[in-house]
Amino acid sequence: MRALLVVAAVVLAFPVRVEANPARELVQHMSRGARPARLGDWVTYRFNGGGLRVYYWRLAVVGEEKDKEGRDAVWVEMEAGTHPAMKSPLAQMRMLVAREGDEIRYDAISRLYIGTGFGQPQEYSDEALQHVLKQEEADAKKAQAAPPEKQAPLPKGVKPTTRSGKESRLMTLAGTVAAVPVEVVLKNTVIKRMWLSREIPLLNLAKIEIPGIGHAMEVAEYGIDAKPRMRIPAPDAPKIKLEYADAILDDLPGAADDGHGHDTSEDTP
Repeated sequence: MRALLVVAAVVLAFPVRVEANPARELVQHMSRGARPARLGDWVTYRFNGGGLRVYYWRLAVVGEEKDKEGRDAVWVEMEAGTHPAMKSPLAQMRMLVAREGDEIRYDAISRLYIGTGFGQPQEYSDEALQHVLKQEEADAKKAQAAPPEKQAPLPKGVKPTTRSGKESRLMTLAGTVAAVPVEVVLKNTVIKRMWLSREIPLLNLAKIEIPGIGHAMEVAEYGIDAKPRMRIPAPDAPKIKLEYADAILDDLPGAADDGHGHDTSEDTP
């Protein structure tokens, strides 16, 4: 489950990094039809980690309502599994996220459901959710304040550069889309290559490759008709307690199979 959180954090950061150094071709491309996320938007990506390490990750906006603070908010579902249609997903997450104008604030979560493997999904109690969010915030501040890791020095005058190409038609697993390539290059070596497309909802990300390690992520499907898919427990169902707030993230499906899973409900003695 923690892997799902890591994947989400990495993928959701892509558009922010690209916009920090916008290229003319990319700005022009996005200005011709890019739009903010809407109710019903969904996208599924295929991750290829080399060899047989292939899995899928789905992000969808499935509801709208006010959160506890009276802010406009949307229900976002995330799923991870080995089948593109998410048959028997390995992990599911549904969170109520505040929205400010056109921006979905993934750092402003007020409700959270998590399900792993064959286990029934559970909602985090208010105490447990606040603990997790504060811990994530503290970890982020600690990482920001930590001294940078020492890296092997590059030759004098050599540094990575970012460049973008012209809009073109890109063939993906979801069909052909208009996209702009953005590359991070060191001398003549491509470190990372991304294709950004206004046609792909939510993330505007069509494909990304890291040639040096043979990793790739590509849009597999997308649409505008998302419906809630996670089975939400009854309102009076036991919630994840504070003392299990951290353990549940490490309680992967395999742990339940070997008898070492955690009972996280409020009815646990």
